Order: sequence, then structure tokens, then C-alpha cells
Amino acid sequence: MRQRILRSIAAMLVLVMLAPAALAATYDEINQDQVFFKQSQRGTCTLAATAMMLRRAALLNGEENWAQITEASCRAEFWIPGCGLPYSFSYGEMTVGHETLPGGAANEAVLIDLLEAHPEGIMLHAACVPHGILLTEYKDGQFYCADPSEYVGEGIIPIEEAWGTRVENSNAYWYVTSEVAEVEPDLPDLVPEEVTVESSVADLLAPLDQPEEDTCLIGQALLAGSEDN
Repeated sequence: MRQRILRSIAAMLVLVMLAPAALAATYDEINQDQVFFKQSQRGTCTLAATAMMLRRAALLNGEENWAQITEASCRAEFWIPGCGLPYSFSYGEMTVGHETLPGGAANEAVLIDLLEAHPEGIMLHAACVPHGILLTEYKDGQFYCADPSEYVGEGIIPIEEAWGTRVENSNAYWYVTSEVAEVEPDLPDLVPEEVTVESSVADLLAPLDQPEEDTCLIGQALLAGSEDN
């Protein structure tokens, strides 16, 4: 009986270890379609892209109300009418800062390092367009983004499909300066092990740590009880 209890405890511990962390999200979760949206009007691309960045950061931090981060809610918190985004601001407990880029081909290495440190993405801005997008990922030699412009595809797209903003022509970026949790790895599909069917009912009833005589008595008691029913 003791061995059975220990086996049950061990199985429960394995399930706990396999369960995803409470304050974390996977790439699939921060890349779901509901996270991204289009800007509500002309001139608010940077506002919408920043709101999407904050949504992903909130998801990674386990915040259940991440969907309440919208263009309108961000406008009320930090948008400066007639000017746009300030260089630094806060939204709830999250803080955001601003930096400039070296320009040209030198931007690529900087942005790769930034995305490695910021899985929530960065708000990338090209003043020459002008247009801001959410740069989300660098994978297999390709930059990906979510563009708030209504003239391009929804969700995550290659940066070459964005509205004018490219790696080389970007001059600045905004990023989350407060702490953001790491991305939780996606769990692989678990293949159930082959189940072995016992050929004897007596073997199923017998505890491994009981002597043979006790085993017979326990089996008889269980069988007697089934006859009474």
C-alpha cells in the first residue's frame, strides 16, 4: 500500500512540473490574432503599435486583463495630442522608454539583439515614411512585424510587407523598460504510453508490499463485498 501511495505522489509531482507557469505565456499565446488590431485613424500608427506591444508584455506577465489595453486606453494614459508618443511613459505598472538607431545596415544587428531581450517586441519607427510598426520576431534570417496600417495584412507578417517601414530606414524605437517574464516554451505533443492489460484480476487486487497470505484475505474480502452487492 505504501508503494502505491508513493507512486501516486510521484505522478502528481510530474504533472505539476509539466504544467505551464502561471505567470508566463507561449509564443502561440502572444501571437494569437486577438492580440493585434489596426489603428483607428490616420496618424495613430505609433499609438496602436505601442498598445499591441503592451498587450504582449501583459500576457507574458500573466495579466488577465491584457485585452483591455487598447488604442483608446493608451491615448488616455500617455498620448500627447499634436505631438504623439513621449520619449518615456508608463501604463499601469509597465514603463516604456525610447532610443535611437544608428541607421542603415547597422540597424539589423541592433534589432536582432533587442528582440532577443524583448520577446514582447519593440515599436519600430521610420520618420522618413513616417510610420510605426510592432517588430515582433527575428527568425531564420527574417524580421516579422504586426503593422497597424489598414493597407497591409492582419496579424504577423514579414517586415517587407509592412507599410514603408523597413530595418534600414528606421531611426528610433520604443521598448518596455519594466520587467517582463520570459516566454514559456510550447509543450510538445505528448504521446501516451502503451497500456498493458493485466491478465489476472487477482494481480490487480494484490498490493506489492503485502505478504501472500494477506493478499489472499484482501482479495477475498473485496470479492465477498461484490457478491453482497
